[in-house]
Amino acid sequence: MKVKLDEVASLARVGLATVDRVLNERGGVAPATAKKVIDAARQLGWVRSLPSVYRTNLRFEVLLGRREVPLFAKLNEFFEKLIPLVNHSVIIQRTFVDHAKPNRLAKAIATTRSDAIIVCGQEDDAILEAIATVTSAGVPVVAIMSDLPTAPRLAYVGINHHRAGRAAAFLLSHMIPPAGCCVVLCHSLKYRGDSERIGGFREALMEYRPDASLTEVIEAGEDEVRARISLRHRLIETNHIAAVYNAGASNSLVVEALNGRSNIAFVGHDLIGETSTMLRDGTMTIAIEENLEIQARRAIDVLLHRFGLQEHAPDATTLPFQIKVRDSVIV
Repeated sequence: MKVKLDEVASLARVGLATVDRVLNERGGVAPATAKKVIDAARQLGWVRSLPSVYRTNLRFEVLLGRREVPLFAKLNEFFEKLIPLVNHSVIIQRTFVDHAKPNRLAKAIATTRSDAIIVCGQEDDAILEAIATVTSAGVPVVAIMSDLPTAPRLAYVGINHHRAGRAAAFLLSHMIPPAGCCVVLCHSLKYRGDSERIGGFREALMEYRPDASLTEVIEAGEDEVRARISLRHRLIETNHIAAVYNAGASNSLVVEALNGRSNIAFVGHDLIGETSTMLRDGTMTIAIEENLEIQARRAIDVLLHRFGLQEHAPDATTLPFQIKVRDSVIV
């Protein structure tokens, strides 16, 4: 259905003449008002390219966790690769914020001077409130890797973590002996991605192997030493542990706790840091790869379409994951 100018005027709460001047690029309209018109037109499904008011000095800010965390360092590399590929008027700014301190991330969101934000964050009240604040001011927010559905974000780009957890349980269900036990680790249940993986894992383990049990969920957080000691003690104290599922903590942490025990299956996530080596030498059994490079590209595509610099919206923002084993890892 063709969008009518009066519909745009009504939604933007401006006059019909203003809509005509903005959408037909006749000039004489303040940028803030033009932005309201263009936002309304896009919301109604306007398919033409956006006027030049949206074509200059656009800044997309990617808020990443600490640089020394391999996951965020790798994601930063992928966004950096996109810089020469996007419209020359778009700046992709990467900002590193301590992801363990949600108030800092919330402040970075609330005080942004960018036109759009891409963020991976905890489902924390301060973060959700900050997203609500900037979106109400016209700054779209895209959640990447871990969703923030309780905030008014524009889109989520990432895998279906519930299904990834179910896949891990399906794989391990074929490796756990009768009445065997499994231990689960994650970084933090405050990340929806981690909690959804564990929820899917519990659900599918009960379905595929009702005789198997999940003995414990260990939240590593920022204290990997404590988490490693906790996992090691659990492995020593419980004779029937046959598998470890790492839903979001460091894979190196798990390998160190296993200390060469080859009789325990280990499923984790992402080919980052030393994970490829772990698969090749057999210390890790399976990795679930979530394609961070594609996530970065898709998140930028969502915003390019939002600002009228790309005609078509991405086909999908929930992306497939891949199962990686030793023989599928390129040396």
